[in-house]
Amino acid sequence: MTPQQIVGLGVRLLAVWIVLRGLDVFLMNASAFRAMNLTDKVINTALLTVWWLGVAGLMWLFPMWIAHRLIPRTKFENKLDLNALDAARVGCCLIGLWIFANQLNTFVWLIFHGALSPGDSSVIRQLADQEKIQFLAVAIQLLFSIALIFGSARFATLALGSKEKTAEVNADSGDQSQTR
Repeated sequence: MTPQQIVGLGVRLLAVWIVLRGLDVFLMNASAFRAMNLTDKVINTALLTVWWLGVAGLMWLFPMWIAHRLIPRTKFENKLDLNALDAARVGCCLIGLWIFANQLNTFVWLIFHGALSPGDSSVIRQLADQEKIQFLAVAIQLLFSIALIFGSARFATLALGSKEKTAEVNADSGDQSQTR
């Protein structure tokens, strides 16, 4: 597998997770709103869920397009033949996707909670003080995960130490493959 194929697999797994969580949140919210006689909110929840399912569908249909945007193309080989920097970049991308997947659920729930609360003020103002702190923490983690995904080269270089050390690791391996 190439680095892009590994990240593409991660993108598809993220798409599956979004579908599962999106349907779960929709069913949970829809039943709660019906119990409170707020059927107009069920329509809003359904529209937001359809939007998330559309995003998941695009991620499922175009995982390699996304992977090639996150990690530059390499030549295709049926084996994983990476130098240390490429392996670190793939790891950074996958960890970023994992953090993103974990925090997206809470972020979406907080947005739903604030948006569907009665009142005319902004979504964040509808949240309680503790929820505002949680929203800030989740937003910071989401931003970090996005930075980790799109800045995988910088994080990988940082994780390996420096570009000189990366070059030394590659030279020591002899064939540009990951040291074992």
